[in-house]
This record gives sequence, structure tokens and C-alpha cells, in this order.
Amino acid sequence: MPPYSLPKDAVWFITGCSSGIGHALCMHLSTKTHSRIAATARNPSSLASLPSSPNILKLALDVTSDFSVQEALSATVKEFSRIDVVVNSAGYGAMGDTETMDMAKARGMMETNFWGAVRVTRLVLPILREENGRAGMMKGGLIMQITSMGGRVAFAGNTFYHASKFALEGFTEGLARELPEEWAVRFLCVEPGGVKTGYSETATKGFDGEKRLEVYKDPRLPTNMMLRYKETAEATKGWAEPGKVAEVLYEYLRDGGMGGEMGLRLPLGSDSWGMQKHALEEGLVELERAREVSCKTSGMEQLESIGFLKK
Repeated sequence: MPPYSLPKDAVWFITGCSSGIGHALCMHLSTKTHSRIAATARNPSSLASLPSSPNILKLALDVTSDFSVQEALSATVKEFSRIDVVVNSAGYGAMGDTETMDMAKARGMMETNFWGAVRVTRLVLPILREENGRAGMMKGGLIMQITSMGGRVAFAGNTFYHASKFALEGFTEGLARELPEEWAVRFLCVEPGGVKTGYSETATKGFDGEKRLEVYKDPRLPTNMMLRYKETAEATKGWAEPGKVAEVLYEYLRDGGMGGEMGLRLPLGSDSWGMQKHALEEGLVELERAREVSCKTSGMEQLESIGFLKK
């Protein structure tokens, strides 16, 4: 596939624009670029802080509803004739002990973080494949999943959040290999580390100590150590500003990635990059340690199939 080229007046369809990275990205695009933006949120009144401009279309969007997603996508195409970049930014976290986590809350998080992004991705594919190729327009486009370093590395107290992000990473990697190159549809999993949004406060807000089992209240347990750390000023001192994340993301796409090459994943933040590097290095050691046992079941000749499977 040729190097990625972002149109100067690209049409962006962004979910979760009421706050966080989605909001910051809308602000950057609307004030620093010639982009056209479909800014969406469950409650459109939460988009009032975004500029009023012919280049910004503010839409209601519930990512848990097929009908709502289709209506928002159709309104965007009607207004701007195409969609170039889709950003699945809607999502939230909720900490808790896995054993006693409210399953309705866990399912709700999965419905938004994973199934919401899946829903938008599936319904936008025909637009990128067919609508964008009409009348001499550039076909294809980019689907950007705002996942997390928590989609690659897991921590105590966040099992269901990690499940939603790991699932989104796997779904996106599989789909990226599924589509033919001639469709010109690209994917990018953006994996931020700590960002100064309301995520941390929201994620820990529902952690009700009164409902926890006594066996989980030991202060030496990793979840409790994590909770204490998050209460300190040190925890967020090095976190990124949402505006900086938006700026770096736009520049990365504008420049076609790094040296014209855009991979499937982009860690953002030294914490994300560093923790992922450490995890990969540990994983390679563990994988090599298991090699002899692993290859007993099928023989070393099966290694030859790797080239085909990775295509």
C-alpha cells in the first residue's frame, strides 16, 4: 500500500468529543487546520465549547446504537460528501476487584469501549470503500482506534477495562489483515499512556470500599497500592496534556507516519512506550524459554507457516 496522504481539508468523524482526547482533537483541528469535522457526543449540548463554524458539524451519537451511528454517519456524508478519518475516542474506565465488580457496569464498559468502536468501524467501511471513490475523489481512508497502553499491558484493578481495550486491538489487527489493499482503508491503534483527562478520577470514583470483600482490603495488594499511588501528585506529574496529544496525532498523520511509514500501532507518551518495550522484552524471554516445549506438539517445520500467516 502506498504511503498515507492526509488531505488538507480532510473530513474527520470523531466520537467522544465532549471531553478528553476527542475534545482536544476537535479543538486542534478546528483552530489550526483546514479540516472539516463531525464532532459527536451522546449529549450534543456538551459540545457547546467547540467553535461554531461551517467546518464543524455537531451531532448526537450513541455508539451503543446501530441506528444512532448510521444516522450520524449519513448526516456527515450529506454535509461533507465523504469521510477521510474516523476516530473512535468514546470510552471510559471503571476500577474494581474482578470478583465483586458490578457486571452491569463491566458489560456497559465493554459495550462502549469495544462494541461501540466495532459498530462505528463496521458501518463506516462502505463509505470509505464506495462513497469516497466516487467522482474522482480519493478512495479509502483511515480508522483510528484510541485504545490505551492498557490495550497492550494490564494492571491490577482494571481487568474489564483492559479486556475492552485488548479486544479492540485484536479486532483491529484482524480486520486490517482482512481487507484488500485496493480498498485503501488503513488502521491505527493509538495507545496513550497517562493523559490529563477525567479518566483517572472517573475510573476510581465508583470504587466503593464498603462493598469490597475483606480479603481484598490488604494494603499490600497491587490494586490498593495502585489506588494510593493515584491519589498522589506524583502519579499524574508526567502525564500528557490532551492538547499535546491532539497536536502530535495530527502531525503524525499529516506527515504520513514516520518517514512515510505508518504502522498499525502508535504508543503515545514515554510511559506507554517504556512499559510496552519492557513488556515485549520480558515476553521474548518467556517465549524463548518455552520454545522447546512449544514445538514438541507440531515440530519445528511448522515455523515455515509464519510467513504466510503474517501476510
